[in-house]
Amino acid sequence: LSGRFDGRGHVIRGLYINRPGEDYVGLFGYISSGGEVRNIRLEDCWVSGRDYVGGLVGRNNGTVSQSYSTGAVSGDNYVGGLVGYNYNGTVSESYSTGGVSGDDYVGGLVGYSGGTVSESYSTGGVSGYWSVGGLVGVNWGTVSESYSTGLVLGDWSVGGLVGRNG
Repeated sequence: LSGRFDGRGHVIRGLYINRPGEDYVGLFGYISSGGEVRNIRLEDCWVSGRDYVGGLVGRNNGTVSQSYSTGAVSGDNYVGGLVGYNYNGTVSESYSTGGVSGDDYVGGLVGYSGGTVSESYSTGGVSGYWSVGGLVGVNWGTVSESYSTGLVLGDWSVGGLVGRNG
């Protein structure tokens, strides 16, 4: 997506995506720089992919705001309840409440972030192997005014908020 999508608060219920051998999996697989997704709600989703997997967005280089995801998200690497890989984008005023599982770079809201995460939260359980965080698995960017309350399980670089920071 390189344009703008405003969900206007509408809810998508029961989203089911089962692509365990594919990358860039989510309602939106890839949001490019300048792209924007806002005001969309995903409820009772089930999303499965390989790398760059999120309930809403697989990879974000743009902006995600005022959105949420509830349900289960699973994959191998760069897996998040809302966004799998936030390369240089922004995630704000958003949340995720579902369970998230993967191997490396796994987060309740965002699996890997090199951008900005602000005014957001996650409450679901998160499990993985390396760089596992309740909110963000790996953070090379900025996290502000955000929190996480879910159970986090992993083997290396595990944190209640961020698994690995910088």
